[in-house]
Amino acid sequence: SPVFGRVTINDVARAAGVSVSTVSKVVNGRYDVALATSKRVMGVVTELGYETSLVASSLRRQRTNVIGILVAEFESFSVELLKGISAAATGTGYELLAYSGRVAGVSPTGWERRSLSRLAGTLIDGAIIVTPTTLMPTTSIPVVAIDPHSGPGGPSAIDSDNVGGARVATRHLV
Repeated sequence: SPVFGRVTINDVARAAGVSVSTVSKVVNGRYDVALATSKRVMGVVTELGYETSLVASSLRRQRTNVIGILVAEFESFSVELLKGISAAATGTGYELLAYSGRVAGVSPTGWERRSLSRLAGTLIDGAIIVTPTTLMPTTSIPVVAIDPHSGPGGPSAIDSDNVGGARVATRHLV
């Protein structure tokens, strides 16, 4: 019978006719499962679209292999950065999680601290924060700020040369 909503390890076990522990062994790459059983379980995993929980695996392995891209909102500058970050991450074994942290009715200042507090340690292993409004706090994960409002201060920041860029553009037009 079709499964609706989030597919669980129990759904996979039931559809494959095996125990939950067998499914766990197969999806975690352990070798003490018969090849035919492993193939059957992986067929069901593919058919149902099962994916392990990021939170559960981060608690178990202390890693998610996910880099968070935190933005106040999705606008043209941040979307172009997302494209470049995505291209750079291809083939690294890391996935990206794009997250818009500004909440309506809440002060826009400090959105990045709230976002890091929500995501760090359980959903993301590191963060790239686009145009943060405040200096970056010390966190449990590595953080890089891109074009921070406060300037290039802080441990890891990439700042734009807006004045230099404007000069080059003006010279080109003139």
